[in-house]
This record gives sequence, C-alpha cells and structure tokens, in this order.
Amino acid sequence: MKFTYAYKSSDGVRHEDSLDAGSRDEAFEVLRGRGIRPIKVVAADGSKANGEVRGLRKRAVFALVALAAAIAGVIAYLSGERTGAATASSSAASAPRHQIYGDPATVEGLERGDFAAHLPRVGDQMLAVFAQPGKLMCARGANPRRIDEKSYAAFEAYAKRDLGAKNDIPIDTTESREITELKQIVNGMREEMRQYLANGNGTPRSFWRRLNERTTQEMQIYERTRRELEKETSEQVWEQKNDALRRLGLRTIPNPNE
Repeated sequence: MKFTYAYKSSDGVRHEDSLDAGSRDEAFEVLRGRGIRPIKVVAADGSKANGEVRGLRKRAVFALVALAAAIAGVIAYLSGERTGAATASSSAASAPRHQIYGDPATVEGLERGDFAAHLPRVGDQMLAVFAQPGKLMCARGANPRRIDEKSYAAFEAYAKRDLGAKNDIPIDTTESREITELKQIVNGMREEMRQYLANGNGTPRSFWRRLNERTTQEMQIYERTRRELEKETSEQVWEQKNDALRRLGLRTIPNPNE
C-alpha cells in the first residue's frame, strides 16, 4: 500500500513524499528508521488505514482528551523553563530518540545495556540508557535512577571533556543498522545536553535527573494507555491511541481484536 507523508526539515521547510508499506504502523517504523518524524502519514487511497474516526463514544473521547493532556504535559516539560526544547541535528550522524527495531538478538542486547563495545565513553553509555522513549536500556534489576557520587562525577567530567560537537560519536557505515541508529540517537542526546547546558537550564546532574523524569513520564503514559485499552473493542479508539503513542516515539500496542 502506498502512503504519503509530510515532515519538516531542520530549516523549517515542509516536505511531502510517499513510500510503500504493508500498514500505517510499518510506514511509521520505516520513517523512524530514516530519522524522520512525520507530521502526518496517510494512505494514498484514502482508505481506512488513515485511521479516521467518526462517532466515537463519549467515554472514548474523554480518554483521548486525557491522553492528549498528558502528552501536552510531557511536551511542555521537555520544552524547558527558559529556551524551549533542544532539537537534535538533522545530519546523517544524528537522530531524535526513537524505538530501535531490527535483529532481535542485537536489539535485545542493546535493551539490556550491552553497548559498551560500541560506546566506549562512560558518558555516552549513560545517555544511551535513555535512548528509546518509554524504556530504560539497562540490565534487569539495574536502577539508573540511583547513581552514586562517583558516577555523577564521571558524568560531569564527560560534560566538560567530551561533549563538544567535534567529539560526537563517529558513524561507521559497516556496522549494523541497529548500532548505527543507537549512535545517531545518542549524538542527538549529546546535542540536547549541549544546548541545555549552554542555555543555562541546569547542570549535568540536573540533566541526568531530567532524563529520568522524562522516561518515567513516558512509561506512565504507555502503561496508562495499555490499561485503558484492555477492554476496548473499537478499532478507531485503538488507532487514535496508538497514534498518540507514536507522536511521543513510544511503541504501539497490538490490537488483539484484529
């Protein structure tokens, strides 16, 4: 099926293009893999794949409004107190945070925090823990919310010594797509951290706490949405709520009724 999509480049110019995909979810996944955050994705034939909704029940509308408010809260939080959210570079070496899909063995290893071989700097490894929205990429049982003073000191030293743009993680085109995506995401987070510090929004320590808080909010939104959909049978509601999750870069929830 052909889908058309629209997005804005880093200079604010709107672009439109199309791609072939088996479903709208797959189209979003393909675009995320390219580092593109689309404004819209619609089936070119105007079919049901567009997820249009008519006649939703009041309960469903209320739930969607609540979810939208939660999303707005996260976006407002991420915008920062002084200057607004930092946006990552649109270069090939950088990408926004997103879900990493691909070879299960590689992805599962990354989600366990097995990325030291690819990210030798401790500071990059610490950022990578929060690389995927709504997930903590670390060993089971680990608690990145609690780090000792030695770890904070290492992160602060990283900010002074290694955070400059010239030290961004080099992208090796011979590596797997999954590893390349991880490096691009961490480079994007490095840029976010640079702007956070440059704009006087806080310290490396407060940025670390901010990453924790952001991921916690994303996890709460995901779990709340999952609970709300446990007994939901409306395909339109499922599509609307999954769209809301996609806009935050969160993984979608498969509909068992399909």
